Amino acid sequence: MYHKQFISKPISKALVDILLIVGTLISIISSRRSDSASWGSFHCIASMVWYALMLVHIWQHWRLTKAFKKPKVMRRNIITSLTIVVFLLMSVSIVLFIFGIGHQSVRIHHVISHIFWVVILIHAIQKVKQFVRLFKDVKIYFQKLLSKLYSPEVIGT
Repeated sequence: MYHKQFISKPISKALVDILLIVGTLISIISSRRSDSASWGSFHCIASMVWYALMLVHIWQHWRLTKAFKKPKVMRRNIITSLTIVVFLLMSVSIVLFIFGIGHQSVRIHHVISHIFWVVILIHAIQKVKQFVRLFKDVKIYFQKLLSKLYSPEVIGT
């Protein structure tokens, strides 16, 4: 139960968002290397860590993610809807990659990844206000935590 509470705290969301941004940059930069198509490459390892963080990010926003089954929610959140669709396409390209690292699967993965990078950038820009608000929430969280830690009941005075 505690892990569910912790994962939904503003500090956890902010940390995951920061790691996703850094991971996206690492994935983009490392994909330029000639060995990026091999499973032991830095690109593949970093991208799989990024993918796991992405699953955590989706879990953190699970109520919203479930709401995307409704066309009305999809229409009101076009960029997020597009992000979900391209993430699913990226997942399919990874599965194709798993079952055969051929030139065609690498080409498909590259095309989808370039679209994905653009969509992620637009999604991140669109969500900047919410991201900044997380840090205000983190500040409030730490203020409450410190007030609990230094309350007279805890100190014993």
